[in-house]
Amino acid sequence: MDKLDVLGLKAFISVAEQGSFRKAAESLNLTSTAVSRRVQKIEESLGVVLITRTTRQVTLTRLGAEFLPRAQEMLGAVEEIFSDLRNRGRYGERRITIACLATVASFHMPKILEQFAKVHPDVRVELLDVSATRILESIRNEKADFGISFVGADHYDLATDFLYSEPLVAWTARESALARRPSVTWAELRDYPLIAIAKLSGTRRVVEEALEAHGIDFEFDYEVQQLHTAVSLAGGGVGVAVLPRIAADEKLSNVVAVPVEGPKVSRSIGLLRRNDRPLSPLVNQLRSMILARFRSGQS
Repeated sequence: MDKLDVLGLKAFISVAEQGSFRKAAESLNLTSTAVSRRVQKIEESLGVVLITRTTRQVTLTRLGAEFLPRAQEMLGAVEEIFSDLRNRGRYGERRITIACLATVASFHMPKILEQFAKVHPDVRVELLDVSATRILESIRNEKADFGISFVGADHYDLATDFLYSEPLVAWTARESALARRPSVTWAELRDYPLIAIAKLSGTRRVVEEALEAHGIDFEFDYEVQQLHTAVSLAGGGVGVAVLPRIAADEKLSNVVAVPVEGPKVSRSIGLLRRNDRPLSPLVNQLRSMILARFRSGQS
């Protein structure tokens, strides 16, 4: 097929899904004859028969059955592209997408976005609260205007504005003996059941790299995907979770954050953006607002 026949794809998919030319015609707001011609046209372009027709039944051929999921995928991709372009045309500069760590999104972004909305009430802001890996992908693939994530060596191709550093602490149940201590060492933590975030997370990587640099062997007893799950397990007395201090609010939960010594481990958070693409004036204004708020210590 020399050209992608979108109308033919829609007709074929609708007939295959509905099991009837009549029903497909109703769903597409066409006549049965028009639907049949579109399917016939795409069959002629491909040089294969996709559907067998009888007076009572419509059946996919073997090639038609193999082609159906591919056709659905192609049509879905085309519709997504059209939707994205339509949104860009509708919102233009009035839309900003930020990829952000979940902890930063929960604890820091509400006040910043509230402040931004007062200045630009008509701007649509999409906040992607995803993993550090997804944040990098979103920035590099231009799905996000910029991101807020860990500052690391794998950001060599991105421009970085440092925002702040935060310590990793030991979250433990409020009623535990550990909660009453002023601090704990990494070596001492090995005596407790330990809860960790999945290996692909940025926080886990920070911990492992720091301990490896100091020659400290560490094993985790529990592994979860989300920070709030780790905090919940710690609060329930299951074990101790090594997480950023902002992973939970001590005043509103049943957990306590105990500082960890020897060595002190922290994660650096920064605003990341492509260094080969200038930010639009509106996006740059939000970036400046974020930098100013973090550097003033308000967030």
